[in-house]
Amino acid sequence: GDLSKVPTMALTVGVGTVMDAREVMILITGAHKAFALYKAIEEGVNHMWTVSAFQQHPRTIFVCDEDATLELRVKTVKYFKEMALSYHKIIQENYLLNSVQGCASKARKKFATVWA
Repeated sequence: GDLSKVPTMALTVGVGTVMDAREVMILITGAHKAFALYKAIEEGVNHMWTVSAFQQHPRTIFVCDEDATLELRVKTVKYFKEMALSYHKIIQENYLLNSVQGCASKARKKFATVWA
C-alpha cells in the first residue's frame, strides 16, 4: 500500500476504440489468466467477458504462454499449435526462396559486370 507508487494519471481505452484498430494483439500469460483466455476464445461473445468481443475483430491475435492454455480444450491448443507451425513453415520457405532469388540476382549482376 505505498500511495507514492500509485499512478496519478491513467489512460482509458474503450472496447469500441480498440475494435476500430486495424490490428489487435492481446498478450495473456500465466496460469492465473487461463480462465480469461478460455472465456476469450472458447465461448461466444459475452458482455461479462469484454475480451470475448475480439472474436469479432478481423485481425486479432492472442499471444499466450503454455500456462495460460491450461483451461483450454486439448483440441483447441493442438489446433493453434499446428496453425503456428504451418505459419512458421510458410515464412521460412518464403525467406529461403527470397534468399536464393537474391543470391541468383547478385550473381547475374556480378557476371554481367565481369563480361561488360
